[in-house]
Amino acid sequence: MSRKDFTAIPLRDMNLLWFERDTAYKRGEKTKETKAGEPKLIAITLSGADDSGVAWTVTVTLRHTSKEQVYVRLLDETGTPLTSVPAAVQSLNVVHIPACSGIGSDEPKYDHGYQDLLIGQGKPGDILRNLLLDVYSNNCQDWDLLRNDVLTMFGYEILEPKYAPGDPYIVIEYRHSNASTHKAFDLASAGSGFHQVLTLLGFFYSRPASILLMDEPDAHQHVFLQRRVYDRLRIVARNRKCQLIVATHSEVILDDTAPTDILSFYGRPHRLNVQMERKEVQNALRLLSSLDILDAESGKNVLYGEGETDMKILREFAQRLGHRMTNFFTRPFFVPINGHKIQEARQHLHALKAIKADIKGVLLVDGDNRNLPDHEIGADGLTIIRWIRYEIENYLLHPEALLRFVQTCASTHENPAQAAQDFMHAQLPPAVLSNPLEHHAFLNSIRASKDFLPQLFKASGTAISKNEYYEIAAQMNPAEVPQEVIDKLDVIAAALGI
Repeated sequence: MSRKDFTAIPLRDMNLLWFERDTAYKRGEKTKETKAGEPKLIAITLSGADDSGVAWTVTVTLRHTSKEQVYVRLLDETGTPLTSVPAAVQSLNVVHIPACSGIGSDEPKYDHGYQDLLIGQGKPGDILRNLLLDVYSNNCQDWDLLRNDVLTMFGYEILEPKYAPGDPYIVIEYRHSNASTHKAFDLASAGSGFHQVLTLLGFFYSRPASILLMDEPDAHQHVFLQRRVYDRLRIVARNRKCQLIVATHSEVILDDTAPTDILSFYGRPHRLNVQMERKEVQNALRLLSSLDILDAESGKNVLYGEGETDMKILREFAQRLGHRMTNFFTRPFFVPINGHKIQEARQHLHALKAIKADIKGVLLVDGDNRNLPDHEIGADGLTIIRWIRYEIENYLLHPEALLRFVQTCASTHENPAQAAQDFMHAQLPPAVLSNPLEHHAFLNSIRASKDFLPQLFKASGTAISKNEYYEIAAQMNPAEVPQEVIDKLDVIAAALGI
């Protein structure tokens, strides 16, 4: 096979298919008897069953010969070269859809060979109009189905393609079905998320496939749209008897997919849960999301807290302090329990142990949870720690830090800094104003997130919500962070093995 005939991905040299571009073994690299220069073969084994249930296996091997060429061989399950391809394999049609990278203002009509070349170069947006024209020209029923899918998901009406042999470009327009105007817009005027979905549907209906390889189908889409699109794609695929193989990082898609249908690439690629007992799987899946399972399999330990805002503030504290927990927070395994549901955290950790038996957990709760029995601390492998102050937002109450933060924010007040200072002097006890790093009864009892910070920002004309309070921590100096925060980070790091 020549490099120009290899349209799956763009290659300037065929050795780019090999790991580290090494196409031959070094002496003794494979076995003691391996000779230097012995070729490394890429072997890809495909297996399946035909309509009658008869299993088949085909292995494709690639051998590098030059920058422009590879040798390709087909083998059966015993490694014997095939003299003919099984009928079930011949009937398979595999279509690859890269993530859409945008479309141009004009698009000529291309034949299928050139379309394949553009797909291999990662430019599916360059043939979007061609795909839609193919659907319209080849099957009226499929065109109606595609238009209905678009109308259902976006409220857009796709108009019939316009193309004539003497006209160099394909013209496709759309209009808003519920707008007061019925003016049509060119396809390029729509958003990138719409282009991505339309490209997926174009491939579905213009290129009937047994197997559809989809790369990041969630690209450019709002999180709410991702779920709707994914649900619709699965319905269309099921109706057309097409197997979907999706490469994604989308939390929405992972959460909407049965864990046993997820192939994890943490460590050695494997299906999730196949190594677990059926009853354990069923019990675990009642409490765990697909992302929980992936995080556990990756070797991470878990931090529980009362909400996402707690995690964000703690993350910023760690970063400002240069604490070793900073690496954990770059991609945290954090599970919010939304209140004082300690039993919820314990059950969740127990379910995770079905995935990773030695997983460790830490639960960080607010200081208002003072009725926690002593025997709860550290029970069942879950380390439970509690703030001394009422809640984590109370550790943001450093007058100088708050004053500096207000000065950096846009404000509707003529003098926001003076207004903030006047408010703090009126509301904070003198002891807190003079030494905010110490523990005070006031800081241990006030709900800063509800009873102090909102009023402070209102008085100074600063627009900020509770979900953004972590921005205060992000601007604090290390010397303004109470010692207890450092101590808690140390305890968490030790318990999680960081």
